[in-house]
Amino acid sequence: MEKKNKKKKRRNLFVFLKDFFKDVKKEAKKVIWTSKKNLFKYSVATLVFMLFICLFFVGTDLIIALVSYVKELIG
Repeated sequence: MEKKNKKKKRRNLFVFLKDFFKDVKKEAKKVIWTSKKNLFKYSVATLVFMLFICLFFVGTDLIIALVSYVKELIG
């Protein structure tokens, strides 16, 4: 059985990098940045949500610890 040699055409590294960064620059021009007002609003909403989740898990942990402590005292 004959093996077929298929050579992959290798591109020059510098040509590849030049094309890559040219494409990155082209795509970066398409990005629509949010306004400062919306950025602030979303940041505050994220921090409030994180605080709520943190307090939820701390509260849950304290309740579980309290139940465990009461079980130790009783039994």
